[in-house]
Amino acid sequence: MGQESHSARIALFSLRNNENHVSRSHGYEFEDAIARGLDDATLFTPDPLQMSWPLIKAKRYLSARVGKALQLPSGLKSVEFSQDYDLFFYSIAHLEDLHFLSSLKGWRTRSSKAICWIQELWLQRLDQIPALVDQLNTFDHVICSFVETAQVLRERLNVPVLYLPWGVDMMRFCPYPNPPHRAIDMLSIGVGHANTHKALIDFADKTGTFYSYETISGRAIMQDYRAHRDNYIGQLKRAKYFFSYIAKVERTEERGRQVEFGLRYLEGLAAGAVVLGNHIDSDAFRKHLGWEDAVIETPYDCPNIGDIIAALEKDPKRLAKIRQRNITQCLKHHDHLNRWEKVLELAGLPTHPKLEARRAALAERVKMAEQTKEKATT
Repeated sequence: MGQESHSARIALFSLRNNENHVSRSHGYEFEDAIARGLDDATLFTPDPLQMSWPLIKAKRYLSARVGKALQLPSGLKSVEFSQDYDLFFYSIAHLEDLHFLSSLKGWRTRSSKAICWIQELWLQRLDQIPALVDQLNTFDHVICSFVETAQVLRERLNVPVLYLPWGVDMMRFCPYPNPPHRAIDMLSIGVGHANTHKALIDFADKTGTFYSYETISGRAIMQDYRAHRDNYIGQLKRAKYFFSYIAKVERTEERGRQVEFGLRYLEGLAAGAVVLGNHIDSDAFRKHLGWEDAVIETPYDCPNIGDIIAALEKDPKRLAKIRQRNITQCLKHHDHLNRWEKVLELAGLPTHPKLEARRAALAERVKMAEQTKEKATT
């Protein structure tokens, strides 16, 4: 657990010592950005108890259905607040992470405001975990990164619900001031359609280009989330083309008919890759990713993907504009600063001097990107 600082006005709760699936690395990155570069915060990171898994499993089953079960031991060592905070902030990967709140004593009584940010929550899940949905009413505000889910939560909860997409750490994703050579021609992370995958392999063999993709499946566990994130960001900054589709594109049993855009869009754009994938027909997508050529429309099942890439390669000036536009738009609108600023607004708190210093640093990166853009288009 992080040492409490008497000057800290923010309390952050993190599961980094207990949950190490790769999908959580972004959430931990956000916590680090808040604590190190945006605000004065104490990061609470309880360790798991020995033989904790049976406890966690039993509590997950019971507390999803019965509200009183939420007070059962969570499987984490108990931690108690020793001071008051202006804001308690909990960014959760899934609603089941609310199980762990019982290990943090005083989080509600010693916090003037409390805000929960839900990274992933599908509509089909809501009726399966009613007690956890109801627990969201203990917060002052709820943020959800799925726009359709946020709309339904507004009707079900007694507290305000805001939709916000994820942000990224642009001080790490931005290729400037030392942009590396884009040695990876095509980069695919996660699931991909078999026809598209075969076509990319054939295209790479035919053209001598490099197609990088994942070859393992199953539960992907991080040994060190910062090292995992560094490796991932390094690949993205060296990729020419990156693929992104609607969230859970193949897992219709989980998403139903719900259509959401996930974090991979922003990660690819932030690193300056040309993103190929689904251009989603939604107000949220147009509002947040609506700039020209943010996503080059490409079907998930795309046996002619090589022809699409070959056609794009014939116009290097357009590609240069796309890459620089993606970077500058993310620097201006999609850094963790932009998301944290909104959290502070909901909490009625002023920004911290750290945030203003980061804003100035981001502005310098914008200048670098725009200057390079001018050179690339002359």
